[in-house]
Amino acid sequence: MSLAVMSISTLVFTFLIITSNYLVQFPINDFLTYGAITYPFTFLLSDILAERYNKTKVLKIVRIGILLAFIPSLFLAEFRIAIASVIAFFFSQQMDVYIFYWIKSKLPKIWWLRSAGSTAFSQLIDTMIFFHIAFLFVMPWSNVLMLIIGDYAIKFFFAFSNTPLFYLFGIRMQKFLGIVR
Repeated sequence: MSLAVMSISTLVFTFLIITSNYLVQFPINDFLTYGAITYPFTFLLSDILAERYNKTKVLKIVRIGILLAFIPSLFLAEFRIAIASVIAFFFSQQMDVYIFYWIKSKLPKIWWLRSAGSTAFSQLIDTMIFFHIAFLFVMPWSNVLMLIIGDYAIKFFFAFSNTPLFYLFGIRMQKFLGIVR
């Protein structure tokens, strides 16, 4: 992986995390925030990178992105939102990478499952961690539960609706560019 690819990928991760941390503070309705719309793209990016590069390099991008996003997130979001996001992202994004590679090793021909499956599971973990840390003692449990359900529903939808983007950028572009392993 070139330094340019690593730098651009890390900056995109950082931007998506910061944007999502800011937007999660603004509800669309009783069960959905704007952050739920931008955040799933971090998982798509890690899956596209994981399709081409090794686990160590992808995890390095994820970890650096988390570190770079932390301080700006503290200024743009409430402290508990920034902390909840960093903790949730740290665990879930790494879990996504590990599950992606595990599925790829066991079922290498089922490309859509490694992207959608790893993302759907990891984002469930992310959602549970984030909303429990960010909102559990701030709002009633019933409101937190509604946010968890709504947020995860949109993330689950994106996990599968991003499949064509994963195919285009993770599978097709590699073949087109002659990057076949």
